Amino acid sequence: MRVANLTPVAAPRLARIACGALIAGGIAMMAAGGGTAEGWVNTLRCTAQADAQSLDAQLASAGSPLAGQGATFVREGLANDIDPRVLVAIAAQETMLMTYGPAQRINNPFGLGPGIQFDHPSEAIAMAARTLGRYAGDGLVTLPQIGARWAPVGASNDPTGLNGGWPAGVSTFFSTLGGDPGRPVQASVQDPAPSCAPAAATAAPAASYVVGAPQVIPAVTPTDGPGVVTVWGGGAQAGGPPVLDGFAFPIAPPRGSVVRYSPAGDEPVAITAAAGAAVVAPIAGTLRVAAAADSAAGIGFWVVGAGGDRVGMSPLASYEPGMREGAAVVAGQQIGRSTGSTAVSWRRGGTDMGIHAMLAATRPSD
Repeated sequence: MRVANLTPVAAPRLARIACGALIAGGIAMMAAGGGTAEGWVNTLRCTAQADAQSLDAQLASAGSPLAGQGATFVREGLANDIDPRVLVAIAAQETMLMTYGPAQRINNPFGLGPGIQFDHPSEAIAMAARTLGRYAGDGLVTLPQIGARWAPVGASNDPTGLNGGWPAGVSTFFSTLGGDPGRPVQASVQDPAPSCAPAAATAAPAASYVVGAPQVIPAVTPTDGPGVVTVWGGGAQAGGPPVLDGFAFPIAPPRGSVVRYSPAGDEPVAITAAAGAAVVAPIAGTLRVAAAADSAAGIGFWVVGAGGDRVGMSPLASYEPGMREGAAVVAGQQIGRSTGSTAVSWRRGGTDMGIHAMLAATRPSD
């Protein structure tokens, strides 16, 4: 199932494409200026699909203005069921990871346009992810299919025919980053933790409210056993804190698997667990896509209960079939798989509530 079904309708389809910095042309321009492409190309390496820290380290080593956007690549890619690594690969192909000067001036590492200028690279990353999600909705899911629309041969702004090398170039960078260019680029189809990636790599925090480095917890493997759903067994108490009736702890890892989180006041709580652990609906309700302001804070979607309670969650590594906008779920029903760090929030009547007490009452932090 494509996560694109869980995202808002995007702007009309973009025409191809701005900067003309396909890798062959981009390297030629660097060489003409006395530079070399070798420095940034050699920084790319295999990484787990949602390992934002690794992506950031590679971007920083490349001297890319995109350094610091690793979490944005992960968040926006997974929210649209697009492998974040393919977004990085396209930025490498189009603008040498935005080290190409004209791309820097318009904050456009993907050649979106022609000539679209963004206030910040994060806006371009979000648009690129939505565009690929929309392509997937049209059945364009492989790099050759995507390239035929993103970088069509014979385009008026490609007089030297560089677009013909787009699929092969992006495929090379995607493969270097750990993706499989022979498969569709959807995150749910790609291997989230290829064998070439560092062991036990998990996602970096996907939202600004999470402070500090993520805890590394080994990923779930088929031998770890089935996920265990934990349902709150308490009851409302007079004068006590608000509660969520029927609440299920959002992460359902195999028995014995570690789960950690810390108090965060009324802010979302980031739950660190094994990458690939089952994620379940915390309450019964309907799936609704997060508004732009909530998405910017790291919430990908809400489970909206009949009584008006809304439990928000950050984007997942993959989603179960049928998990789309408007889908009805029951508490404890599996809705997808964890990236390794899952943010959870609670809103009642428009007011942000602290969800930590409900989490701790259901399953204490390890």
